[in-house]
Amino acid sequence: MSTISVNVPDQIMSAIAERARNSGYADVNEYVSQYVLRLSERQSEVEALAIEGLQSGPSEPWDRTEIEGIRADLKSKYGS
Repeated sequence: MSTISVNVPDQIMSAIAERARNSGYADVNEYVSQYVLRLSERQSEVEALAIEGLQSGPSEPWDRTEIEGIRADLKSKYGS
């Protein structure tokens, strides 16, 4: 296993330590390692989705009804 050293301000380190504790990790190293792993996995997923979208063919513009439907959904979920 490799090791890296990262210098962060005390305020940020405190926040990371608190998140590690609240998330049930044994220590900050475990938390950061898992966080970086999940970030890397998510990046791969996003890239795969982008490629899938590009390969799906040309896009079609949304009409006013579709846009209003999306707006309504967002407003119902997150408010105005």
